[in-house]
Amino acid sequence: MRLAERAAVAYAALFVVALSWRAYRGYEVFPVGEPGRSLLLGTLSAAGTVGAALLCYRFVPVFRSLADELAPGLIDGVKLRGLIATALFSGVGEEAFFRGALQPEVGIVWASLIFGLMHLGPGWRFLPWALWASLAGFVFGWLYLATGGLLAPMVAHALHNGVMLSLWKLERTRWNR
Repeated sequence: MRLAERAAVAYAALFVVALSWRAYRGYEVFPVGEPGRSLLLGTLSAAGTVGAALLCYRFVPVFRSLADELAPGLIDGVKLRGLIATALFSGVGEEAFFRGALQPEVGIVWASLIFGLMHLGPGWRFLPWALWASLAGFVFGWLYLATGGLLAPMVAHALHNGVMLSLWKLERTRWNR
């Protein structure tokens, strides 16, 4: 099974669990928030997180070495459309779960920290990556609180992942020529 197919299955399951939990707890099942404001804030937030990630990659060697270590298994051999699909699936599934189901139960701090831990990767050397994910989780959690819906954090997360995976793929393609 390819990356995008595995992502679709895993994140669809996470999405169903999240919405089921929201229904069970008596919350609105899928709060969108105001669409125009949510799209704008989600897009602006993604621009900010992408910019910060690019600065980290450029100026913090540990981020560059972690990216180089992960790339062969995540990027190389995967078509761009598969990476974009994976970005979309992860943005929707993870935000439904972490912001939609977990954050209302444990708060923004714990939801963000757990989100970061879920990005720890294969070993403690990925702790900087997990810390980065925790910070991104705070941004996504703030979007959820600010807009009252899941659309803004989903847009921000999916755009961030889509742009970063696409740039990563482009860089790897150029580097491997």
